[in-house]
Amino acid sequence: MMKKLLIAGLVCLVVFTLSCERDDDDDDDAGGRSHNAGKNCLSCHKDFKMAGSVYNKALNGAYPGAKIKLTSQANGGGTVLTTLSSDQSGNFYTESQINFGTGVFVSVEGTTGTLKHMNASVTGGACNSCHGSSASKIWAE
Repeated sequence: MMKKLLIAGLVCLVVFTLSCERDDDDDDDAGGRSHNAGKNCLSCHKDFKMAGSVYNKALNGAYPGAKIKLTSQANGGGTVLTTLSSDQSGNFYTESQINFGTGVFVSVEGTTGTLKHMNASVTGGACNSCHGSSASKIWAE
């Protein structure tokens, strides 16, 4: 009985470990930290408070250099709570605490200055848990 429990525990550990490894076809940035664009970063990175991926307008590649802003009011108004930048893989994240309260507002600005705002407020930072599955991918131009 004890041997079966030990084997079951080891199998669970291996499955959990492999579920968060990066895919072979993912592109890392030069530092090797950014990977798995489009996947829910917070499912593995428990220290991230907000994370996601930004794509080009055609939605077929990463968009480096986008600015992601969280504000206290819609359309970029109110207080800027944090500003993040997408890396060479199009990914962005922060480990800094964010007070989402009853909701904050997100905007994305491309390197050309084009600004897009989310219509609704968000109360969590797992951007890719919706964008790319139940909502369109985040994109910039």
